[in-house]
Amino acid sequence: MRYLSALGVIAGGFLLTPPPKAVLTTVIWVVVRSHPLVSALVVVAVVSAWRVDHD
Repeated sequence: MRYLSALGVIAGGFLLTPPPKAVLTTVIWVVVRSHPLVSALVVVAVVSAWRVDHD
């Protein structure tokens, strides 16, 4: 249950204040062209940067 709660917080923050279109386009480009591990790290970094409780 902790994992679902953490995912909800991350997804909620991402959906309330989405990143600019250029960031999303770049993330999609990296995900398509990179190794799956690199893709996962990039997605996690972007989502964590746009959480609600960031300073």
